Amino acid sequence: MAFDFVWDDEARRVIRYRAMGQWNWNDFHRTVRVSTFHLDNLDHPVETVLDLRQSARTPAGAVGHLRSLGKKDHANRLPRAIVIGLDAETQRALGAVDGVYRANEQLIRFVDSEEEAQAILAEWMGEKD
Repeated sequence: MAFDFVWDDEARRVIRYRAMGQWNWNDFHRTVRVSTFHLDNLDHPVETVLDLRQSARTPAGAVGHLRSLGKKDHANRLPRAIVIGLDAETQRALGAVDGVYRANEQLIRFVDSEEEAQAILAEWMGEKD
């Protein structure tokens, strides 16, 4: 499968969407739709991570599609997301400054590594070292 989702933790507080090889935005949106059924069964907020590191390339039209990330599309999804592995040019085209995109209540953080993503998640979830 070109796109899937997994839970990062047993408590299902972090959902991770993973791009692998060749994929398109229909693959992404289909996976997000399917994952919302899993969110229906939860009674707590969920963080979102989009991992593009195993992607062959980012399909055309990334700016418009990435703007859907971090939007409040489900009662249990928090209005923020972390994207791992998106090129700086696409980030700039989206309007990100220093790896951060904000629009109203929406927040997207762009990072290059798993370690950076985990540090942001720990901060967002109020975890201490």
